[in-house]
Amino acid sequence: MVSDLTNSKGEVFGQREHHVGKVRMVEKGEVSELFAQELEQTPHVGTPPAGEVVEEASFIYSRYFHGPRFQSHGGVIGGSGESDAPGIDGIALMRHQLPNDKLFAREDEGEPVFLEALPMLIEAGFQNAGLVAMEFLRLSSLPIGIEWSTMLRVPEKDESLRVRSILVDQSDDGVTTHHVIIVGDDDAPV
Repeated sequence: MVSDLTNSKGEVFGQREHHVGKVRMVEKGEVSELFAQELEQTPHVGTPPAGEVVEEASFIYSRYFHGPRFQSHGGVIGGSGESDAPGIDGIALMRHQLPNDKLFAREDEGEPVFLEALPMLIEAGFQNAGLVAMEFLRLSSLPIGIEWSTMLRVPEKDESLRVRSILVDQSDDGVTTHHVIIVGDDDAPV
């Protein structure tokens, strides 16, 4: 993922590489076979329950520096996991559900921008995992990478999504590793 570096006058003066990864694309006819394979590889962390938010999004954002364009966490439903693998269940917001859903200048001018990779859901997973590290380990954290990720389906526009993050490892240098799952209304994984 590469972004343009732009100065205050809107002039591009370079590029920055953020992440490198492999993307596998499949034909529609291969989706059910791929779905079964990917579901088998998905870490088994359980399904976050449907429920009322016990801590509003403001609880999370009093701990983060994100502005309204990246508030993809909709609040905490409750704790999850075990004492040696603590976790948090929360609400994941899709891009059109964000407090400020205009992420690109073109959108302010009425041009739609579609991002099928669902980056705000990845951000919600990062934020939920960071919240686990802060609440249970008292660590302030920023994401440094994704070891493995899959998108099994694109949620419906009106679907409510839940996220679960479970802490599975902590290294001596303070790096934490989490398993994260996002599910929809019918508990189907995203």
